[in-house]
Amino acid sequence: MTKLRTLTTTAIGLLAGALLSFAGLAAEARPAGKVAILTAQAWTVTPGATYAWAPSMTDADPRVANDIVQARMRAAVDSALAAKGLIRVDNPAAATLMVSYRVGVEDKVETHVDSFGRPATVCGFRGCFVARGYGATMVDVDRFVEGTLVLDLTHRESGRLVWRAASRKHVTRRDAGQARLNAVLAAMTRSLPGA
Repeated sequence: MTKLRTLTTTAIGLLAGALLSFAGLAAEARPAGKVAILTAQAWTVTPGATYAWAPSMTDADPRVANDIVQARMRAAVDSALAAKGLIRVDNPAAATLMVSYRVGVEDKVETHVDSFGRPATVCGFRGCFVARGYGATMVDVDRFVEGTLVLDLTHRESGRLVWRAASRKHVTRRDAGQARLNAVLAAMTRSLPGA
């Protein structure tokens, strides 16, 4: 019996380890988290289109509202759009598209309660009854920061939104590094036609 229990525990441990490894690979494969794309049917973004920077709105949170993060964001957006064949111009009047982004962070808490209790027969002076809920209860409190990034391409002459990508994911300080921002923006712009 002990050998069987040990074997089962080991098998469960290996399976759990494999699942966690797979979840880690899946998380790395989706650096932008959940991405939603919105496109206008009347106008498409094509390689060779020119763009200029429009004023970007950023959350007032000092974790993202600072010159360092904003410079990294612009560099990541420029890199992602250049990879898709879009050309940045300094003069907004010469651009076909205006590019802007909004970034925000929010502290979140999620609570999960699991009860592992089995029904138990409890006897007392009034007789016996089946009691439920006795046993172990586990409460997990998950504190994290959720980041949201919205990238907009707007037609300069009409002022109409042409394309939007919105990303939402759990973030850490490491996500503000240039390499991570480049990966996030590359994933977000994947649906744009390439050069």
